[in-house]
Amino acid sequence: MLPPGVIAMERERFDVCVIGAGPAGATAACRLAEKGIDTLLVDRACFPRDKVCGDGVGPRAVRVLEKLGLYPSEGFPGRFRLEGVRIGSPNRSILEVSILDDPEVGAGYVIPRKRLDGWLLEQAVRKGAVLRDSMEVLQLEKRKGGIRVSGSRGGSRVSLEARFAVGAWGAQAGRVARQYPSSGSGSRFSVVAVRAYFTGLQGIGPFMEIHFDPGLVPGYGWIFPTGPDSANIGYGMRLDRLQKKGIPLRQLFETFLDTNPSVRRYLKRGRQASSLRGATIPLRKVGLPAARGRLLLAGDAAGFADPLSGEGIGTAMQSGWMAAGCVTRALRRAIPDRWASVAYASACRKEIVWNLGLASLVQSILIRPPFGSTAGILDAVVEKARTNPRMARALARLIIGDLSRSAFLEAGNWRKLWKAWRQE
Repeated sequence: MLPPGVIAMERERFDVCVIGAGPAGATAACRLAEKGIDTLLVDRACFPRDKVCGDGVGPRAVRVLEKLGLYPSEGFPGRFRLEGVRIGSPNRSILEVSILDDPEVGAGYVIPRKRLDGWLLEQAVRKGAVLRDSMEVLQLEKRKGGIRVSGSRGGSRVSLEARFAVGAWGAQAGRVARQYPSSGSGSRFSVVAVRAYFTGLQGIGPFMEIHFDPGLVPGYGWIFPTGPDSANIGYGMRLDRLQKKGIPLRQLFETFLDTNPSVRRYLKRGRQASSLRGATIPLRKVGLPAARGRLLLAGDAAGFADPLSGEGIGTAMQSGWMAAGCVTRALRRAIPDRWASVAYASACRKEIVWNLGLASLVQSILIRPPFGSTAGILDAVVEKARTNPRMARALARLIIGDLSRSAFLEAGNWRKLWKAWRQE
């Protein structure tokens, strides 16, 4: 719960208005407030609130928390550090890779979004950000020297102005998201997923599990442990592939629960502890701008989810951090206002967009392989990795989000992969 009195006296002018208090917005607000920037953080929800997600907080996100001085910390909500990755292939082979003692692999956790987002928001408020929750932003308008933010709160119209705005409203933010779409209109630019929480699980360990089950490819199921006997279990697929299958997503999820050997073993005495909920994850279309004047878009509002894994918390927090840095420099007159968006867009291209483009290319090749089948390729890769530690480690880092997608373009990595394939 947030401490009492976090909503200050209503004002109409701020240096920065951060719209959306999820990981991207809360990260931006934390950094801005820490630098002494007059920051307003708004969200249409009343916290704490739940958010449909896989809940994976990988090394990229943890590194941002380190830069904010929030990790390690006494109040950090991660209670179950991941020790490795398990990958199940369509032919039911299991690859298990330990990463805990690998100095090159960063820390990873699974933290339910209700807990993670509430904690991050508390840190932003503690650092000095002003919070107005239960406020839905309906329109953004350019004004001389800033942006006007119009919305609704408690049945009343609200209007305020800020010199900059950080758009971190996520994938489903109503009217303002339609004003600034984060992805293309085609179904191949989105992923759909469902998840539920389970408790009383037997034998589950601190391993992030991804399963490519027969009949469920090119989608995949996941088992992400939230504690020694609990987990977030879900299933997702790119929307156009789901439409081609013609099977409801809920039915595919139930098939995963009923037929996957690991899930069946874990659930022998377990039970579902929450309702099944779904969400759409927008995937970025090439060419969409990350900044529009004094509005800088972050996280899902910019389409920064990874096409290969669907993970978005790490890139959300990274983009929120970078947006705050560019705005801070502009407000301190180190660069003109108009260059804040230029600097941010350039940083996003270098640090995020380039990797997402490569991930999208790899995803497209896996979904429509030039030879063989998706299931056949996955079977072969997992089988080879079971006998080659170097290849297994690379796959684990890819899944946990600790391997840059630019690695796909490095000739040396392809030589290593070829040697691994030939077991040289």
